[in-house]
Formats: sequence, structure tokens, C-alpha cells
Amino acid sequence: MNKIEVNFKKLVEWARIPEYETREAAGCDISLAIREELVLYPNEVKSFPCGFAIKIPQGYEAQIRSRAGMARKGIVVANAPATIDAEHTGEISVLLLNVSDKPLRIFPGQKVAQMVFSPVIKVDFHLED
Repeated sequence: MNKIEVNFKKLVEWARIPEYETREAAGCDISLAIREELVLYPNEVKSFPCGFAIKIPQGYEAQIRSRAGMARKGIVVANAPATIDAEHTGEISVLLLNVSDKPLRIFPGQKVAQMVFSPVIKVDFHLED
């Protein structure tokens, strides 16, 4: 299995470092850095802070995707997969959408999404006649 080095910086003390739940997991779980329980209403989209920034090596990207357990409850990443380019150095946030028909609670430190790293392939487009 290939590995890359990604620098991680906590922006708030209570931020959690992303972690792989199992040895062969493709995505690492990311948690929210909120201080109190919040409610996400049906069809509501809201951005939630993760409390950290990362520096992805040039030639790679990170994608933020829904977690199966959260999707079963009705909460998905609204813009999945969200792309984080190597040049992004700000806080990582997750755009969540409640696709259920009832209000759902979001808890501090809750694992809400997963992050997958991939190489980037650039394309030269050639116009055909």
C-alpha cells in the first residue's frame, strides 16, 4: 500500500486528527469541531468546521465523502465528493445535508464524513474537427 505524508494542523484544541477505522479502510474518518449539539433540519444544508487544516503534497487531492453509517441515518455530504486541492491550506469544513424527513442531531466530535486521498492526473485537451 502506498503512503503519502500529509501535514496536519489543529486550528482548535478539540479538533481530532483524521483516523482510519480499519487497517484496509480507503477513507479516514473526519470529525466535527463544534462545541455544542446542533440540529440539521430536513433538506437543510449547513457547513460544519472540522477544526484542522492539512497540507496535501503537490500532485494529490483529498475527497470528502459520506460515511455509510451517517447516510443510513439521513445525513450525507451535500457536495460529495468534495475536492480539496493541494493548494488549499485553510480549515477543512464539511457541507452536510439532511435527506431524511425529520430533524437530526449533530454532536461535538461526531465522525460525519470520510476523506480519501488520490493522485491527480492532468489532461491536455485536443480539439477534433
